[in-house]
Amino acid sequence: MAVDRRNILSLLAGRVFGGRVLSGAGLSGGLLAVLTGKVHAADAGTLYLNAYATAGAEPSFGVAALDRTGKVLFTTATPGRAHGIMPRPGMAEAAVFARRPGRWFQTLSLADGTPGPVVRAPDDRRFTGHGDYSADGRTLFVAEDDVPREEGAIGVYDATDNYRRIGAIPTHGLGPHELILMRDGTTLAVANGGVITHPDTGRAKLNLDSMDSSLTYVEAATGKLLDKVRLPEEHANLGMRHIALLDDGGIAFGVQDERPIGMLQPLTGAHRPGGGAIRLFDTPEDVLSRMQGYIGSVASDGRTVAASSPMGGIIGLWDAASGAWLGSTALADGCGLAPNGDGYLATSGLGVIEPVSASAEAGPERKAPAFRWDNHLTRRVA
Repeated sequence: MAVDRRNILSLLAGRVFGGRVLSGAGLSGGLLAVLTGKVHAADAGTLYLNAYATAGAEPSFGVAALDRTGKVLFTTATPGRAHGIMPRPGMAEAAVFARRPGRWFQTLSLADGTPGPVVRAPDDRRFTGHGDYSADGRTLFVAEDDVPREEGAIGVYDATDNYRRIGAIPTHGLGPHELILMRDGTTLAVANGGVITHPDTGRAKLNLDSMDSSLTYVEAATGKLLDKVRLPEEHANLGMRHIALLDDGGIAFGVQDERPIGMLQPLTGAHRPGGGAIRLFDTPEDVLSRMQGYIGSVASDGRTVAASSPMGGIIGLWDAASGAWLGSTALADGCGLAPNGDGYLATSGLGVIEPVSASAEAGPERKAPAFRWDNHLTRRVA
């Protein structure tokens, strides 16, 4: 479906933690998550949203809302395994995206978890796990694969009309994953992993020898390419996957090693649109070795950047302005990350919810072993 420019234009809206540097030895501690189902109404404050799978041979899937202490306020079942979650600006609502290659996204109420409509992907498209709203919350942009053309695309949905699909615009790249609306309210940043997949082969990667990863900036109203950057050629085996906004108007990113070449490579960095080449962050070699070429999630409080490696069981932190290494904390199968005042909250596939901060003493680690937190933790501020 071609983009209807008039429809989209009508819908668009107008440092170190606590003064201390984290030690290389890392931190320990956690917060208890007691999952009791839909028994509490969410208050008007900050919420954290995370997809989960229940433990067991036949898991069920859903999304949980937590308060800032880690207390679960409600859970909502989803049609299958979920991935990214995006709150709708100005509304007590969020969109939940299926894990790629996805065939659905679903909305839910942030007041009590009541599920909204499930929207199915067109037959020739597959959703890739993430999306974002326009600044006024009237339009939802969803990252997707245009399967016949083997190109990245962004599905455009009217959130005011039961999420009716009104068009699509290109990402100007291959294999898009995370996309976010920039602070200007008019530009979408897209992490294009550079890898082609096909519904007939599920998650199989079909073009690793010729993968073409990029970070693109796309005008939301028209689909016009505003800027496009790639990693240096010596890092062309790395796929852009996850991104986060920075206070300076730039983007922090994390990558995954799609075609190992037998050497340690930087896995995080930053870029400002129109600002020239990508800037790669400094990371100790022992940490890169432990991360095994895999960043699962990226978050930023604007001045610092956190990136998780569930394969390595480690979370790294950097200064956003300089790219300097600040330290790390160990968290087995830890992936979800979101800012939380003085630091971050992190979640793991073992049921842990853990604060990552150097400004306070951490408590004992606790778990909710009946639940496995999925890749991404999202903060919603009312």
